[in-house]
Amino acid sequence: MRDWHPEEGWGVIDSPDTPGGCWVHFSHLWRDGIPAAGPGEVVEVTSGYREVFEGETVDFDWETADQDGYDFRATDARPRGRQAPHRVVRHYKAGEYPNPSAGSQIQIGTPQQPDQDQNL
Repeated sequence: MRDWHPEEGWGVIDSPDTPGGCWVHFSHLWRDGIPAAGPGEVVEVTSGYREVFEGETVDFDWETADQDGYDFRATDARPRGRQAPHRVVRHYKAGEYPNPSAGSQIQIGTPQQPDQDQNL
């Protein structure tokens, strides 16, 4: 990981396949296991602070895109050796979002205790 801007939630990954760097947003971290939204649906992901650290090795998938001056954008990034933080995924049908009681809820990862160290 070349750069990470925690206050803004984005950074740049370097690799031989993405010359000049690959832009990555916190929402791209640990996207595996999050089901895609169907037609007219909204998928909401809450909980689980996601970040990466400068110098950390990151495995990632990418696409060609013009993103904030970079020719590549990550579609899924996984900091090597760390598990995804606990998160809750909610599916909403068309017209139901943002009603938190609507839709189905999927928990991914192990919930952490409130007093547990969140140092990921």
